Amino acid sequence: MAIFLWLFQFISPIAFILGGLYLLEGPSPVSLIVGAICAFFGLIIGIVGWADTVPPRWFWIKSSMDLAGSRFMTAIGYAIQFFFLALSIFGLVEYFG
Repeated sequence: MAIFLWLFQFISPIAFILGGLYLLEGPSPVSLIVGAICAFFGLIIGIVGWADTVPPRWFWIKSSMDLAGSRFMTAIGYAIQFFFLALSIFGLVEYFG
């Protein structure tokens, strides 16, 4: 799971830009529904994968409250990234398909 999250950090900015461009052009309702479903899966992956992205205790520079609060923000971040990933795939299929 940690390797998947690490690789996804390289793909995510590209997918965010392509998905944002597709979103500006007025996507179909089907692509928005698929994006919402992917966002739900991204939320689950963000909750489960949060432990893989937290550094070991001796590297912590935040308080325990900051680390506890980042679990929610990590999950929301992955949900947004997965939403735009689905839109970018729809956009690539529409442009090149």
